[in-house]
Amino acid sequence: MIFYKKIFCILALFIINNLIICTNVYSSEVKIVMKINNEIITNIDVENEYKYLIALNKSLNNLNKETVLELAKNSLEKEIIKRIELEKIYELNKKNDTVNLMILNIYEDLGLNSEEEFKNYLKNFGLKFKEVYKKIEIETVWNQMIYAKYKEKVIINEEILKEQILQYKKEDREFLFLYELVFDFKNKDEINEKYDEILKSIKVIGFEETVVKYSIANTKMKSGLVGWVDINTLNKKIKNEVINLDIGEISNPISLPSGILLLKVNDKKTEKIEINVDKELEKLIENELTSQLNNYSSIFFNKIKSNQIINEY
Repeated sequence: MIFYKKIFCILALFIINNLIICTNVYSSEVKIVMKINNEIITNIDVENEYKYLIALNKSLNNLNKETVLELAKNSLEKEIIKRIELEKIYELNKKNDTVNLMILNIYEDLGLNSEEEFKNYLKNFGLKFKEVYKKIEIETVWNQMIYAKYKEKVIINEEILKEQILQYKKEDREFLFLYELVFDFKNKDEINEKYDEILKSIKVIGFEETVVKYSIANTKMKSGLVGWVDINTLNKKIKNEVINLDIGEISNPISLPSGILLLKVNDKKTEKIEINVDKELEKLIENELTSQLNNYSSIFFNKIKSNQIINEY
């Protein structure tokens, strides 16, 4: 049971990846905006996706609507591609305890007390529970597949992590309140071009809205919000990039297997905390496992996407 709960927590950390939407069609007339293989996405699909995202992610209400809408096709594109891949090896629409746990986690985060309250909440947005369930199921089963597919490739050196904890066990601990943006690229020549484009966007619309526009990280749904992070729990490469940043500053590009990472420091604080080595080690292991699985998920998705026939209209 403990192992099951731990796996659930790991899945939950990267469960709802890239569910942002956009559209350039505002009328009630039905129009095709994208075709993936033989499946179509219409403006009505996009509008429904918009309602879904706003319902489950209140922070999106703080963003410019145009920023959210212009990403709609990408969101639905990812969902369809994931479903196509999953249906090759899994039977969807089956009882799945992890999906039910995710539903519970989602409605509790919304401040709701039961599934029935969640269903009524969705009705306020014109959404049906069974349709929302299908979306969450796709994300859940996708991440279960990624875990099963790549868990043996995950490399975690517990001794190094333990040494890392012991080094700062008795020190005052510095925390950074971070936002992140991860962008991908087709080739090395595109990195600088896309990086410059992102910097220009940050100057015009700010970091958080630029995250929604460009990021491929799971935190995209929260405008890149990571939250308070103990700087000593970051890996050496990332720690070296952020340790000297002032509040409001953005890191240099940090290379990851899944893309290029930018971190923004929104606040800092120092606290003296007694360390429980075993608990800290468990957290570091979980964070490292989640990070590596996220990288594998992005890489695998990009691989299968390249095999699809995608047309935009």
